[in-house]
Amino acid sequence: MDEMTQLLLDIATAPSLDQAAALSLALFARWFSASAGCVTLWDSELNRHIVAASWPAELAGADGAMLRRQALALANAARQTELNRSDQATHLEPLSEDGQYVGAVVLFDAACAGPSEALAQLRRVSAHALAVQSQLGRAAREHSDLVSERERLQHLLAAVEQQQRTIDQLLAAERQWSTSLEARVEERTTALRDAQARLIQSEKLAVVGQLASSLAHELNNPLQAIQSGLGLVISEMSANKPDHVMQDLHVIQAELDRIGTIFRQMLDFYRPVTFESRPLDLNAICEGVRILMRKKLQEASITLRLQLGAQLPLTCGDSNQIKQVLLNLVLNAAEAMPPAGGVITLQTIHNGQQVCLCVIDTGVGITPEQRNRLFEPLFTTKTRGLGLGLAISQEIIRRHEGTIAVQSAPGSGTTFEIVLPARKQCHEQS
Repeated sequence: MDEMTQLLLDIATAPSLDQAAALSLALFARWFSASAGCVTLWDSELNRHIVAASWPAELAGADGAMLRRQALALANAARQTELNRSDQATHLEPLSEDGQYVGAVVLFDAACAGPSEALAQLRRVSAHALAVQSQLGRAAREHSDLVSERERLQHLLAAVEQQQRTIDQLLAAERQWSTSLEARVEERTTALRDAQARLIQSEKLAVVGQLASSLAHELNNPLQAIQSGLGLVISEMSANKPDHVMQDLHVIQAELDRIGTIFRQMLDFYRPVTFESRPLDLNAICEGVRILMRKKLQEASITLRLQLGAQLPLTCGDSNQIKQVLLNLVLNAAEAMPPAGGVITLQTIHNGQQVCLCVIDTGVGITPEQRNRLFEPLFTTKTRGLGLGLAISQEIIRRHEGTIAVQSAPGSGTTFEIVLPARKQCHEQS
């Protein structure tokens, strides 16, 4: 391989645009015995020539800048014709690849040389090397731009995803707040309904109280006089009077006592009841109720069972009032039993921060319509009584900061559940 062929091979295999331009310029300068020169490339994006290489490489300062300006001016002037040009001062070789203008070689103080096959080959190799390196350079720049654009899009996508996560968090917070708001609205609505129900109940109690006060004022004195007179009549009557007369008198006396009891129940709604908040032994209260009700329940073929929890937590209140409630519930359960009798169960349970006292019977049960009105004053399904027992019981449990509820269905018995709060200590209240 001769020297010329090796130089052309070096140009064709140059690893960069700068090296290809420098090798091409050096070979052109050597071919034309030039003192200096430049290789210009046509930048289609900028629509102008740029200097790719200067020769000699150390050409600098004002002289170098002037020569580069002259080379750019000559290259711009000759671009349209793509013809080589020679005169006493310069020589210009346009470079094209597949009909596409690539750039030009501008030589100064060049000796004129005629066209030759070697020169044509030099032009082709240089044009091809510069075109290839220019394309590679553009491809590298485009790749770099694509990489930068991809990174920018990735950053943008990450920002969008972060924004979406923020939006999702805000939506979740909004849904949670909305759910919380709905719960608070429902809670306030329930509280309002309860307050309205208590207000209606209080109004009913006030009416009953006013009625009781009026009746007690108008009828109490005559009633006491009748009871006293009847007692004297019974005590003064001789023993030889017919039994049916004495029975009738005792019935009259019992009915007068019942009227007095009804008056006292009605007055319980009107007079404020005081009680002492002391430790309650619910198991002992159940034992006491069993003793009090044993004979009456035995006569009705009713069995009273106790299911008492051990180590109940402290709960406070008035034991007499709780016993009154329990007696009322047991009497109601006994009256709900069929003629063949049944079973009543008193149960105490520790349930977290609450103590439950249940009265469970195997009676005939209660219809839903009756259950909804069960605690209303003056509502009763019995032929006797005013229907005040459960209303009074509910009021007593409310004063103890507890609740009373009923579960029942016709033919399935009834369960009354009293729930009282557990306490750390008791405070006397009135």
